Amino acid sequence: MKILVTHINPHLDDIFAIWLLKKYDPKYSDFEIDFISASHDKASEETEDKVFVGTGGGKFDEHKEGLKTCAGSLVFDHLKQAGLLPKDELEVKALEEAVEWNKKIDMGTIPIEAYDEFSVPAFIRSKDNKKESSLKDVELGSKILERIMEGLKRKQQSLKDWEGRVEFESKFGKSIAVKSDTIDRPFCKRMARFAKQGGDLFLLLAPRYHGVQYFTPSQNLDLSPIYEKVKSMDSEADWFLHQSHHMVLCGSSAAPDAKPTKLTFEQLIEVAKSI
Repeated sequence: MKILVTHINPHLDDIFAIWLLKKYDPKYSDFEIDFISASHDKASEETEDKVFVGTGGGKFDEHKEGLKTCAGSLVFDHLKQAGLLPKDELEVKALEEAVEWNKKIDMGTIPIEAYDEFSVPAFIRSKDNKKESSLKDVELGSKILERIMEGLKRKQQSLKDWEGRVEFESKFGKSIAVKSDTIDRPFCKRMARFAKQGGDLFLLLAPRYHGVQYFTPSQNLDLSPIYEKVKSMDSEADWFLHQSHHMVLCGSSAAPDAKPTKLTFEQLIEVAKSI
């Protein structure tokens, strides 16, 4: 039997390392997973068909004198050296970010809030000494890591799409319009705050659904004039003014049956400029 062995009640790092091996190295894709009491003196037992991860003292165990890394980073280095990283540049960037995030958590160099009750490290550990529970932890953690990777890939695509944004002035202040199927409101707010690029009004056009949204992060702006304008220009589209008056929407991935607007990206920008 081919097995990947980690310790009972695995940490996020151990689960992350196993997930990396099974996802990106075909050699390990069909390996079973087994658990032992944490130990670091079993390197002599390691074979091609029995590989220790985060324990046992094998090649993917970081608990060795002089090492300042984690199991996930050791596996990532193995994948890189073996030429097994994805060909997609955006996926590689997403993977690098995930590796760094996992390393910071495992080595305790991330804010303490990253370990609270709402955190990934906290809720994937059942914290008992049963192999059955540990296997469920690995399965749950792997599903979560898949979702995290999808989010990180969207982030990388968003950063690429953001480079094509259109900036202009309007009655509402600094305004930014961009075409993207991945950029969303939280991304815009992060760019405005942490990248210090500002933004009082955002116009997002998602080509896949021709979904449109105007939104403002300001609590003092009222976007009802935009709603009235687009409604008059394209009354057949399913325009919606959010009750906060901070968003004007027409179609999205959450409302695929909504009737899209006929207005072009350029016309939507002119709407904001004309008010």
